[in-house]
Amino acid sequence: MGQVSSQFSPGEISSIIIAWLVLSVAITYGNFTRLFTGTGNLEVVIAGFVATATGFIIHEMGHKFVAIRRGYVAHFRLWMWGLLLTLFIVVFSGGGIVFGAPGAVYIAPAATTAYYGYESATRPRDPEQENMVISAAGPGINLAFAVAFLALFLAAPLGSFLSTIAQFGFALNVGLGSFNMLPVPPLDGSKIFRKNLIVGLGLALPLWAMFLFLFIGI
Repeated sequence: MGQVSSQFSPGEISSIIIAWLVLSVAITYGNFTRLFTGTGNLEVVIAGFVATATGFIIHEMGHKFVAIRRGYVAHFRLWMWGLLLTLFIVVFSGGGIVFGAPGAVYIAPAATTAYYGYESATRPRDPEQENMVISAAGPGINLAFAVAFLALFLAAPLGSFLSTIAQFGFALNVGLGSFNMLPVPPLDGSKIFRKNLIVGLGLALPLWAMFLFLFIGI
């Protein structure tokens, strides 16, 4: 595995920030817009921004840094149509529907992209195994944060700021993690289940169980 001179490409950090801001505004749209009239709840908006940082941005950075560690080039890129669609749907629905697809991490073998300072002539012995490990990093992070936020919710006083953060963080991580573990291409779950059923079930079942409990009331 070669050395990495720069882990972020030009404009990548600003792309991450834009994606984070757009998605955070989308999931807190009602309260965010009411802040300008003085009737919104600032704590709810802050909680939404924290939840998005864990559920989406750290999810994507999990993919990125696991891929880099395994010898790949990995950069976050905005998906402009997804960004516009996210904004259009949340505005059109008045905050009732959130479609979150502002961008994703794109991965390529390091040997093919020397521009960013990656130098590696080594290709993975089992590309599907590598793909599974990299794909599992995102939902794995969602599962870990979901459990952490659930513990925080149980420990924090009901109705407190920490309780609000915990509720948002738990819901977003469970929602995104559950969706990404569906065994449907190009979602993470399709790559994980294709290579290792046990790993797939180990990540998917607790996320799906929490999703059913949280959003459907089973």
